[in-house]
Amino acid sequence: MPTRRALTVNQSNDETLTGQATETDFGSPLDLTDVTLEMLLKASEATPDDDPGVTTLSTTGGEITITDAELGTFEVTIPDTALTEAGNRWYRVDAIAGTSRKTIVYGPMRVRDL
Repeated sequence: MPTRRALTVNQSNDETLTGQATETDFGSPLDLTDVTLEMLLKASEATPDDDPGVTTLSTTGGEITITDAELGTFEVTIPDTALTEAGNRWYRVDAIAGTSRKTIVYGPMRVRDL
């Protein structure tokens, strides 16, 4: 079951966030061995994943690092170029193994105008 977590980041800043994938909100860690992670930054929850305005960050692109696969921990670096506009957005982090995709964390993301 994915975890819902609200995020606040600063406009036009490089932001580094940490996370942990779990089997449930209060369960055991999800093992991320041999898993690709993707984070989608979207205008809203209803925005299609393939919308041209969606930013996708990933382990294959180098923006996400799995810091301890067995404990399910990871770090995401969001570049300032993805945070140029202040306001409310939506994000989702998915774990991909083969053809299987599982959302592990999601929620609203506020880009704070500084």
